This record gives sequence, structure tokens and C-alpha cells, in this order.
Amino acid sequence: MAFNVTGLTNYTNEQSTELVVKSLFGGKTAALLQAAGQVQVGVKSAEALNILDSDVYFQADGCGYTASGNTTFSQRTITVGKIKVEETLCPKTLEAKWMQTQIAAGSPEAVPFEEQIGNEKSSKIAKLLEVAMWQGDTATSNTNPNTNKFDGFVKIIGDATAVAGNTSSATAITTSNIDDLVDDMYAATPADIADADDLVLFVGIDTFKKYTTALRNNNLFHYAADSANMEIMIPATNVKMVGVGGLNGTDKMYLGRISNFFVGTDLANEEEEYKFWYSVDSDEVRFRATCKYGVQVAFPDQIVEFILA
Repeated sequence: MAFNVTGLTNYTNEQSTELVVKSLFGGKTAALLQAAGQVQVGVKSAEALNILDSDVYFQADGCGYTASGNTTFSQRTITVGKIKVEETLCPKTLEAKWMQTQIAAGSPEAVPFEEQIGNEKSSKIAKLLEVAMWQGDTATSNTNPNTNKFDGFVKIIGDATAVAGNTSSATAITTSNIDDLVDDMYAATPADIADADDLVLFVGIDTFKKYTTALRNNNLFHYAADSANMEIMIPATNVKMVGVGGLNGTDKMYLGRISNFFVGTDLANEEEEYKFWYSVDSDEVRFRATCKYGVQVAFPDQIVEFILA
């Protein structure tokens, strides 16, 4: 008796959906938005983000009926970029190396460590998507293939009417001024959302470290940051600061409700794939990952934006 595995595909093909999800939502920003239910699926090119806003006016009670206020429907468009990652892997290249013991006898039709390679790929794709979610720019002048597939939050918010957060006209973010700059951002928060329970201040990990250093320098040791997740409640506020890799090196900060940020993807379509397969015609193993991805905000005027003066 022996194992009969002829009816099974390779590991990565079995776990294709899992690896796609890891790629799409493995980054910090994407994971937060997924957890908050801010993912719009089924977006194949562009799709409307439907927004409902309604006014309420109190009137003196009495006989009669006087209508007041409006219920407004509006839309903002999530436009996704089409992304593909491909690589050719020749098992025979490994025959003279230590990996030879992991290669099947005869003419190999699979590469060893496929599971590990698949996980590594999904991790790297997630990191690149994290940066693109913030720094993406489809302008023709942007020739970086990792950030020119769709517009990120920085461009989308910058092109809209956000609230100015650099009220002191700071020209740098340092451990000496970061706490004041964060206070300025908090003070600039629109009154309509100031008491919301999902306020988040997105900053780069570099800025996050400056802030926690400032807290230590001020002997505020009783405010503990979650160093693993780069999160901390800003003292005496209802705002959580979150350090994200997508804002590293930008010296930009964005404060708003997490329910105001959206990510769009297809996910429900077979084009969202992640697989290895053996190509008979070229006698090699090929890897392909494809996805559609984009971001959008619903109310730009409810976001406080910090940009250096």
C-alpha cells in the first residue's frame, strides 16, 4: 500500500485563494481596512462608491408640516489597476546545488519549496501594495512600475479638498516638534467627526518612531505603544496613531475615520489568480500572480492632511 496523490494538484494551486488574500490584505493598511469592512469587491475596472448624506433640522413642534433638509446621494469612483507578477523557474538550474536532494527524480516538472516560495511571493506583493495604496500615481511622469498602476491615498486626498493639518507651517518632522504637530492635527479635526470612535492618524513608521521617542523623552512611559502593530492611542484623545510602511519617507500624515477609507479589488473573479504550473513547451515551471487593486475615500473634506510647508 502507498499514498496515491495523482488526484491532487501542487500545494500552491490548492492554496491559491489563500495566497491571493495574503497578497491583497497582508499589508498594514489593507489589513486594517479589511477588518473594518472597507473592501469593495467585484471591481474590474472602475466602480462607483455610493455615498449617502442627509441633513436634519429641528423645528418647533406644532400643527402643520414644513419640510427641511435634504438627502443627497453622491458618488466617488474606485478605479483599480491591473497588476501581474510573473517569473520563470527552471528546476534543472538547481541540480548542481544543495537543493538537488529536493528535486524529483527524472525530468522534474515542479520546483522544490513551492510552499515557501508562494508565501514569500505573497509577502513581497503585500509590501508593494502597501506602498502603492498611499504613494500610487498614474501620472505618465511616474515610471515606477510598482506605484504607477493606480492612484493612492496621497494623490487622491491631495487632489481633493482636505483639511490643512500643518497649521504651524512646519518644514520638518522631528522628535522635538512631533507632539505639537500631532496636537495641531487633532485640533484641526472637523467638528462633525471629532467624537467618532474610529478616528485614525496614519503616519509613516519613521514618524511613528519619532512620536514614541518624544513620549519617552517627555517621561510619558505610561502610554504603551503596541510595537508589533505600530499602534498607539494619542494621549487624552480618541485618535489612534497607526504607523504604516506606505507613508515611510513621505513626511505626510492623514487623520480621519477609518470608515472613510476604501480599497477596491476584484477578488470574486478567476482573473485573481496565484499559481505555479509546468510548461511542457519550454520545460520550465512558471509562476503567475494577477490582481486588480485600487483605493478611494468617501469624504475628502473630513480628512486632515499634513504636508511639510
